[in-house]
Amino acid sequence: VCEVEAKKGGGEKRENENRRKSAAEAPTATDAAAAAAAVVKNECIDNDGLTAFEREREAHIARNKARMEALNIKTLGDAVGTREKKGVAPSTRGIAGKRTREKIEASVPTRRSSRARNIAPELASGVDRERRDGSVILADGATYYPTGELTAAPVRTRPSGDVKLDSENGSERTDAAFIETLKKSMGKFIKTAEKPTTASVANMTGNKLKLRECDVAKCTPKGVTHLDFSPDDSMLLVASGDKEGHIGLWRVDQAETSSSVKSEGVKTENDDDEDDDDDDGVLYYKAHGAYISHCKWGQGALRGKLLTSAYDGAVRVLDPERGVFQETVYSEEDEFSACDQFSNGHGALVCDNVGNLHQLDMRTGKFTSPSLSIHEKKINTVHIDPGNEHMFATSTHQLVSVWDVRKLKKNAKAVYDLPHAKSSQAAYWNPNGSGALLTTCYDDALRVWHPSTDATKESLKIKHNNQTGRWVLPFRAIWSAAGDGVLCGSMQRSMHIFNPRAAVPALATFASADHMTAIGSRLACHRHHDFVAAGTASGRIHVFRA
Repeated sequence: VCEVEAKKGGGEKRENENRRKSAAEAPTATDAAAAAAAVVKNECIDNDGLTAFEREREAHIARNKARMEALNIKTLGDAVGTREKKGVAPSTRGIAGKRTREKIEASVPTRRSSRARNIAPELASGVDRERRDGSVILADGATYYPTGELTAAPVRTRPSGDVKLDSENGSERTDAAFIETLKKSMGKFIKTAEKPTTASVANMTGNKLKLRECDVAKCTPKGVTHLDFSPDDSMLLVASGDKEGHIGLWRVDQAETSSSVKSEGVKTENDDDEDDDDDDGVLYYKAHGAYISHCKWGQGALRGKLLTSAYDGAVRVLDPERGVFQETVYSEEDEFSACDQFSNGHGALVCDNVGNLHQLDMRTGKFTSPSLSIHEKKINTVHIDPGNEHMFATSTHQLVSVWDVRKLKKNAKAVYDLPHAKSSQAAYWNPNGSGALLTTCYDDALRVWHPSTDATKESLKIKHNNQTGRWVLPFRAIWSAAGDGVLCGSMQRSMHIFNPRAAVPALATFASADHMTAIGSRLACHRHHDFVAAGTASGRIHVFRA
């Protein structure tokens, strides 16, 4: 037994020694990794020092380069990069390129506790009213809280009373010169007899209206809501209103003269005055405190004057003789959304954003009767029929109504109701007195109605894309000055003219890729000349003419 165990122990000893020897001779994991890396390196790297992947990448780049050279891509790219781009940037003429006149604004004091400042408010001598939360409104409009905090009166955003013609962007010299020009031209115009309308669609389409660089100007800071040509032929003047209550007045002929003088290098007397900017004919004013809902030159007693209304509850008349925007009426409770005047200039119809109608006497500045609720929602437009001033039309949500002014009373009903599938943005009578009514609707259609003949169905339907979206003001199609055509803006930055008697494609389309870079959603036609003005959401006016 001892001999067997001795042999067994000797065998185990020899086996252990062999294992230690094999382990000492075997390479470590680090050595194995290094050897594997060396093999890969030897296999993938040539004399140029690049791996197989890098060599394949270089070959791919070389093939692409050769292909681009064959197609002459580099030369074409350089030509595009250095080519002078025209018509991309919008016009800087007008208020976009002028120095804004510095205004002294009333600073609002920081809200600090009067108790912390050791100031005892004199409540007994100047208290207006006490509110439910215990705060007190003082006579000067300031508010005193139970905690001792005293805040200043809120700053008024609506101009009160008459507003002088002190522009926001001009100088005292340019303002005075414009007022003097306005007095002379409008004074002569008021004394002359009314001229018949001579502008027609036939002349517009035949003359092929164009848009030049000098016929584009930024006239208001915000989007143009309404615009109109002055009927005075001695001065090509366009008035416009915007979303924030500004009224812009642009003498287009002045801009043309200024451009021609600059191009010829002629020095004028204004060049010596370093304090004044170049007079490009654009001046704008803060006449209202909110969205302008009407801006049109008047008739009759308002001939030569500009009638405006706004959501701030005010109706104003620009009086050139006095040089002011005269406040005719102001209502704290109403937001006027539409307005129109009678041809004699003595009366006007004013509508608000909750469906009420107000009858206004322009001579006294007072409403002649209590307001009437004629619609349940905001009234977009109100327009008096030039051929029969007893009738007027209103447009609102999915409905256009025709009313008789002689039958206006409490719970009055419309003479005709013209339903629409979607919201109707405008309803305008034909200026030729034929009784035709043009409506614009969000259901992508322009319609011509003859309510007195057939109020159940439109006489003409013109397909038109009216989906302006959120940032562009809704389209409002208008009649030509002679009433022989329908004009409307387009989403393609153009203007279309349609035949009001046949549902055919547009008679003419006017556009300018170089000078019209936005959508002209609001239009106006000149009464005596073949001019059309388009207003955009950027505040620019574009005047198309031959």
